[in-house]
Amino acid sequence: MALTLPEAQAWLYGLPSLAASPTPDASPLDRMRALLAALGNPEQRFKSIHVAGTKGKGSICAMLDSVLRASGQRVGLTTSPHLIDFRERIRIDGAVVATETAADLATRVQAAQQTAGIEILSFFEAVTAMAFLAFAEAGVDWAVVEVGLGGRLDPTNVISPRACVIASISLDHTAILGSTLAQIAAEKAGIIKTNTPVISLSQPLEVAQVIERIARERSAPLILLGNHWRGLSAESEVNRNPEARLAPPPGDQRRTQSFQVKQVSRIRSVEHPELSPFEGWYEIPLLGRHQIDNATAVLATLDALRLRGEPLAREAVREGLRRVMWPGRFDILRAEPPLIADGAHNVDSINKLAMTLAELYPGRRWTIIFGCFSDKDAEGMINALRLRAVRWIFVATDHPRARPPEMLAELARKRGARASVADSLTAAIDEVLRTGEPSVITGSVVLAGQAVVAAGRQL
Repeated sequence: MALTLPEAQAWLYGLPSLAASPTPDASPLDRMRALLAALGNPEQRFKSIHVAGTKGKGSICAMLDSVLRASGQRVGLTTSPHLIDFRERIRIDGAVVATETAADLATRVQAAQQTAGIEILSFFEAVTAMAFLAFAEAGVDWAVVEVGLGGRLDPTNVISPRACVIASISLDHTAILGSTLAQIAAEKAGIIKTNTPVISLSQPLEVAQVIERIARERSAPLILLGNHWRGLSAESEVNRNPEARLAPPPGDQRRTQSFQVKQVSRIRSVEHPELSPFEGWYEIPLLGRHQIDNATAVLATLDALRLRGEPLAREAVREGLRRVMWPGRFDILRAEPPLIADGAHNVDSINKLAMTLAELYPGRRWTIIFGCFSDKDAEGMINALRLRAVRWIFVATDHPRARPPEMLAELARKRGARASVADSLTAAIDEVLRTGEPSVITGSVVLAGQAVVAAGRQL
């Protein structure tokens, strides 16, 4: 019997977030392959780009999706986590999957689970299978696929991508992925495929060494940002190119940043001896130095695909980058006094948030509206924003893993911070709107999503 959307949601949210292997010697990927086989192997019916990493992989996926669509391709995008609605995890040509389609996909994946004899399925496995089925039936040319957790054993690691991208790697999910950067890097680099180009952001030495070793073992060409490509902000250029300030797309009033991309080391082939067409000036509406690095990785990926017979026009790529949308990531909900929502949820991403605040709003201090999950380093995140904060308002995120705001407030007070607790995010926002304080809402993707919705923005 076909599920309604509420029934589909009840089924999905009743699944465990992670599902163990049925036997010690079985791989979790065996379960995913069996599920997809029962669906007719939809993952084999489109080209794909696979993106792993700790921070920035979602932004990279959003940019890849936007430039491919601007180039006239049909594109499926699957990312996680979602801000508000699980359907955000499945997008086709920029639109979230329709309600009726989502219910139908869930019905068929549930049936495939029974056909394949799978006793326990995880939420992420089910939604990933739904995404692949949706992409195949929509006839997409490309799927941009974000890893959920790690990479080596992630349910998405059943595709045969045309390129693999590894975003910034830092400590996160240490109970599952390992307690050292090298261990985490080995899990992330598990997406690298034989003879498939892998593009990595600049990484700490111990991370880079692991990626280089695995790429070498699998004969995968490695493009390492910093060694092969470099992105330079307009502000860092002594002689600014006249292209540095591009006109915003019509009707798009978002704040943007310009940057220049250069090839440091030329990578050519016999078939393509010319220089890369992707060198030059670009503009993106995603703010912060780290987003320039992410965009540079996107351009390096497009160049690697070009060398393998998948060319894209530079002007279409420029247009795609200018139009990229990624809500809840340094999302300026109000210009002045600023109200910003950012889904940073570990120490590394909070540090990037603090750097972006210092860069774009020098000398300004902020009211921080904060909530996080119980498994996150709350003390480390609070410390990372301490010098930017005038005061803190702690709220509970609408999630079962939310850390009580009273505990967060006590952590902040122990560090000498002014801290209070609000009954809800809405109450905290109302307070800072009334007082006119420059404010940042951060600590979890869920909290950022709630803020975006409260501001009346589309996801």
